[in-house]
Amino acid sequence: MIFLYQFATSPLCEKVRRILNYKQLEFEIHEVPRAKVADYADVSPTGKFPAIRDGEKAVWDSTDIAHHLEAVAPERPLIPSDPRDAAMVHVIEDWADESLYFYEITMRVAWEHNAPRVAEEFAATMPGATAEAVLPLVTKAAQELTSAQGLGRKPQDQVVRDVERHIAALEGLLGDGDWLVGDSITLADIAVAVEVNALEYAQEGAERLQASPAIAAWRKRVAEVAPD
Repeated sequence: MIFLYQFATSPLCEKVRRILNYKQLEFEIHEVPRAKVADYADVSPTGKFPAIRDGEKAVWDSTDIAHHLEAVAPERPLIPSDPRDAAMVHVIEDWADESLYFYEITMRVAWEHNAPRVAEEFAATMPGATAEAVLPLVTKAAQELTSAQGLGRKPQDQVVRDVERHIAALEGLLGDGDWLVGDSITLADIAVAVEVNALEYAQEGAERLQASPAIAAWRKRVAEVAPD
């Protein structure tokens, strides 16, 4: 049995759930109390989640988890055997985790006009907290994170233009195909899809995504093959 330690509101945790489900592996979810992250240092010394425990082995970081699961459950692969395709999957996954991630955090949580939509979900993971009390806390934390990273210092209209270009790039990668790399689902599809799902929480992201039937059809395929 695999144990997944997660924050339910994190798209990176959604990424791991979808990988586990695609690979048809049994797992049990443990929601990590945000005030007690230090209590889980045995599974995540960095205090970052998702993390898993598979037998005696603990793995943290969604990419490391993906590669661990690929090694222990290769029957339903998410990383192509072709080196060029595998390289492309790596590049696209990194784009999702290290670029799209900060855009969705900025728009979904750091922007005060969008943050109320997710406040209830954050509050649900914090026993005794209300959405009203949680809202300024999560917004401030997201603003500090994205400001330190750099994206949070950009004007909002510039961020929206950036996201429009990212979405156009995703449409270009899909082209007339069903998947981002090759002719079957890969880690690239799951990694990007979870960030797009999060972008949809922001009004500006939702408006642009609604104008893309190709992305909508692709997201539906990912959800069917690798459900949450």
